[in-house]
Amino acid sequence: MSRQLPGEGTVLVWDWPARITHWGFSFSLTAALVLGFQFDPESSWFRWHIPAAYLAVWFLGVRILLGFAGSRYMRWATFFHSPRSTVRYLGSVLRGERDTAVGLNPGSAAFAAGIYACLAALIYSGFEGDLVETWHGRLACAAVGLIGLHLAGLLLHALRHRAPTPLAMVHGRAAGRPPEELANTHAGAGLFLLLLSGLVLWLLVGYYDEANGVIAIPGLPEIPVPAIQKG
Repeated sequence: MSRQLPGEGTVLVWDWPARITHWGFSFSLTAALVLGFQFDPESSWFRWHIPAAYLAVWFLGVRILLGFAGSRYMRWATFFHSPRSTVRYLGSVLRGERDTAVGLNPGSAAFAAGIYACLAALIYSGFEGDLVETWHGRLACAAVGLIGLHLAGLLLHALRHRAPTPLAMVHGRAAGRPPEELANTHAGAGLFLLLLSGLVLWLLVGYYDEANGVIAIPGLPEIPVPAIQKG
C-alpha cells in the first residue's frame, strides 16, 4: 500500500472513456510497432501494420477531443505543465520526495506529449517516400524508447510510493482526497466509445484495398496507405 497523507484515500481519477482511450492507443501503437519491426513489407503479416497504425491515429484523435470535452483529469487545462515545473518535478524524483499530483504528473504529461508528437511524425514520414527509408524507422525506434522510459517511470513510481501505480488505468483509482474524485465513471460514454472503436477497426480492416494502396470506406474519401506499405 502507498503511504497516504491524513484524509487521503483512493479516489476515481480516470473514467471509462479515459481508460479505453489509453489502452486502445497503447495496444494499437504497440501492435503497429511490433508488426513494422518484425515483418518486411512483402510479408502477409505486414498488411496488419497499416490498420493498427490508423487505429492508433483514431485513438489519438479521441484523446485530443477528450482534452476539450473529457473528464477533469483528461482536460488540456490540467494536462500541460511548464518546462520549469517539469524540471522541478524531475528534481523531486531524484530527491525521493513524495508525488502528490492527482492525474498526470509533469513527467507523465511530458511523456504523453512526446509520444503523441512522435506518432504524428511517424505517420508523416510514412507518406514521404524520401523519409521512409531513413526517418520512419528512426522515429519508430524513438517511440519504442519513449515507451520504455514510460514503463520504467511507472515502475520507479510504484517502488517509491509502494503503490500499484500501473493499475490506476485499469480500475481508474489513485491516491487522493474526496474533493478530487470524479463524480461519474461515464460508463455509457465508455461503452459507446468501445463500440465505435470496434466499428472503426472493422472498417479499416474490411475496406483495406492492398492492391491499390488505399482504405476505401463507402461514403468517405479514400484513405491513402503510407508509402512504406508499397515495398
